[in-house]
Amino acid sequence: MRDVDDSRNVAKELSSQILDVIDLKGKTSEPGPGVSPCEEDPKHRYKIRHPWSLWGVPEQDMERSMERLKDELPKRGWKVASYGRDKSAAQNLELIAESTKSKFSVNITFMDKRRSSEEVAARAGKTSGIMVDLVSGCFRVPDGKSVDQY
Repeated sequence: MRDVDDSRNVAKELSSQILDVIDLKGKTSEPGPGVSPCEEDPKHRYKIRHPWSLWGVPEQDMERSMERLKDELPKRGWKVASYGRDKSAAQNLELIAESTKSKFSVNITFMDKRRSSEEVAARAGKTSGIMVDLVSGCFRVPDGKSVDQY
């Protein structure tokens, strides 16, 4: 069992740790961690998802940040499951890792407008960025509580 607020705080901490490793002073999206029910017991089990992004810095710096994430996250309690180009037409650089300390995983993608077709770049707003999707496993709310209270 884990209180939802505790799980949100862990998500914020992990996202902050990832941002520290990225070590760029660009613009970041604002929304914090959200709560959603898990399929197997939607009334009592939940997961935390914290998607956010960073943009507004040179692509070369973002590319170096992805390398830094691959090298530094394992030193901070993450196991890198994969690192390399994804299967999209743009072949974005992608890192997937799992926290060895908490029940969270992360998918980090560097979407580089330099690698996109003009049509794709136009739809994406012609901005390169690092997209982070941090998600937990399923946790159970404390006895006497339900997921819909959050």
